Amino acid sequence: MRIGVIECGVCGTDHDIAAGKYGKPPAGSDFLILGHENLGTVREVGPGVDGFAPGDLVVATVRRGCGLCRFCAANRSDCCETGLYTERGIIGAHGYIAEEYVERPEYLLHVPPALRPIAVLMEPLSVVEKAIETGQKVLDRREPTPGFPPQRPPTALVTGTGAIGMLASLVLSVRGYEVTAIDRHGDATLAARVLRRIGATHVDSSSGIDAIGTAHYDLIVEASGAITLDFQLVSRLAPNGVLVLTGIPDASAPPISVAGGALLRGMVLANQAIVGSVNANRTHFELGLNDLLRFEERWPGVTAELISQRRPLNEAPQVLGEHVGGAVKIVLTVSTLTPFSDLSPRR
Repeated sequence: MRIGVIECGVCGTDHDIAAGKYGKPPAGSDFLILGHENLGTVREVGPGVDGFAPGDLVVATVRRGCGLCRFCAANRSDCCETGLYTERGIIGAHGYIAEEYVERPEYLLHVPPALRPIAVLMEPLSVVEKAIETGQKVLDRREPTPGFPPQRPPTALVTGTGAIGMLASLVLSVRGYEVTAIDRHGDATLAARVLRRIGATHVDSSSGIDAIGTAHYDLIVEASGAITLDFQLVSRLAPNGVLVLTGIPDASAPPISVAGGALLRGMVLANQAIVGSVNANRTHFELGLNDLLRFEERWPGVTAELISQRRPLNEAPQVLGEHVGGAVKIVLTVSTLTPFSDLSPRR
């Protein structure tokens, strides 16, 4: 199938690739086309392809399996055991910041027209869906207690208020969690405003983790990649709690000192767990699509607020080379035939 690209989101991975810290071009190529967060429209359907027609809005998944391991054979390439997968726009395969691309239908998802203004968020949302699903499965090891209902709603802490952190806050809120999100900004930011609207608590943790007081949480979703903070978060887990790591720390960062004995002792005695989560498979994209609809039903227009700016494609070098303070998601408009300026004004 031939897909015309409408727009692509930019994330920290794109910044790292542009800075030469990460990424790998396809075999035989000396360059890599960036872009893995995407929204496009079907231009041409190949023979024998059912379920798609020209004009359909679509989002493409990112990872392509190795073709060798059991998980990739089961369409769960996010759990690839060989490490020989490719990722469009990241490792071994060109991405979506291009006029068009060709893709197999099994890697494409239909997007309802009503979600067109926010569908570019489906890829980061899929990452969130997998991370929360992973954490919930670990929490579920506690099993139900018939006749003894929970005495309080479940609590969650989200660290970082970029796209991953904000989308995690929305997902956890619709799942019934009492959500607290921390960052290093005051209450005047876009993220803080959105968090208030969805009933979550925002805390400026510039002074350190103690800014949240003495609270402990059933589920912590880490979306900052801050190494020291990651270790501190363990002490904020409730009994049986789970810390899910999604941020990717700098591997070249200098070593830090950790009170390992106290940390591990506390985890054992309180049945706590730390798990990592990366990427997503088609199931998580489908979950994300359903949740986008739920967000719109519960908080109309709130998800669109996460797109801080839409910038024209010719500004890609500047976008990839800068970090805009307080921005949640910056999107590059690839196709001039489908402008979104009226839907998401630059702030």
